[in-house]
Amino acid sequence: MRKRLTKVMITCIAILFIFSLISCSNTAEKVSRDKTFEQTIDGKLNNITNPKNNTVSLSSNPYDYIKGEDSNKDYKYIVLQGEKSLNYMLNQLANSDSNGLKEYIMAIACSEILKENPASKKWASGREWYANYIKK
Repeated sequence: MRKRLTKVMITCIAILFIFSLISCSNTAEKVSRDKTFEQTIDGKLNNITNPKNNTVSLSSNPYDYIKGEDSNKDYKYIVLQGEKSLNYMLNQLANSDSNGLKEYIMAIACSEILKENPASKKWASGREWYANYIKK
């Protein structure tokens, strides 16, 4: 009887150990996927804010940066990722002291993902959009 109880306990411990390894593996895969997603979004934001088209790079209008053919594809990709992009960009805005073109582009994308009415826009910078967002 005692041998059987010992075998059952060893089996249970082994199963728990295996499940913990599987859980750790899944967590590592998720972290890896998240890092890849973040790198993709950062790359696309970099493409938008550093366009190949010199005419756009001379513009002071942030909306010109998301209208270009290549940049528009990158911008649409970011917006189509929906909540995942939104959460990433909100985190970026929360942890950034910068208030440049990248922050403005992220604010435009967040606003679009949230389906905010463009006519009711009451912000002039990415940081200002974020400040209004966290007040809500």
